[in-house]
This record gives sequence, structure tokens and C-alpha cells, in this order.
Amino acid sequence: MATDRSPNETVLAYFERIRSRDPGVADLFHESGTLVGLGRVTAGREAIRAFYAESIANASPTPELVGELLASGTRVAAEIRIALADGTSMHVVDLFEVEAGLIRSLTYFVADH
Repeated sequence: MATDRSPNETVLAYFERIRSRDPGVADLFHESGTLVGLGRVTAGREAIRAFYAESIANASPTPELVGELLASGTRVAAEIRIALADGTSMHVVDLFEVEAGLIRSLTYFVADH
């Protein structure tokens, strides 16, 4: 299921799917991809699909880039603000590793303010 998308294009597609509330965001992950953050590791595309389905249903996250993507080879970093359904927001840095147009791993770091 590899694609010819660049790492930046894959990351931008990820944010577009999240903003569109598209649970198909998991299709951008490698079959054995990982999602790491807040003391939790979610491994495998189907587990990631369940994570995003729940997140979209409960929190309706709406990420907005704070600046430009920072890329080096297959690694892409994005600073974002995420608006949540309850009116709160989160300041987050996402670090993606992209291979063959699919996300191999996404590690997110959440600021405490």
C-alpha cells in the first residue's frame, strides 16, 4: 500500500483527514505503525483506527499548524494547536516518521499549558 507521497504530503494529508473527522486517517499509517504519546503506545493500523474513531467521536480534534512543517529526510515535525469539542485546546508537537508515503510512527508531545 506504499504511495509516492512525500513525507510532507503524507503529514498534510494526515491533518486534513483529522480536520475532516475522517476515521480513514488510519489508512495513512503503515500496517505495523505506532502512535506514541501521553504514556500510551498504540501499535498496528487497526488499533490506530480504533484510537482515532474514539478520539474523533469524543473530542472532535481540530488541529491547526502553528508554523511550517520541519522536515529532514523521512522525519517531519509539526507544532500544532488542537481545538477540542469541549472548548479547550492543546499545544502539541507531532513527530512523524514516514516511509514510502505511509506513517511508520507518530510521537506526540503535549505542553502543559
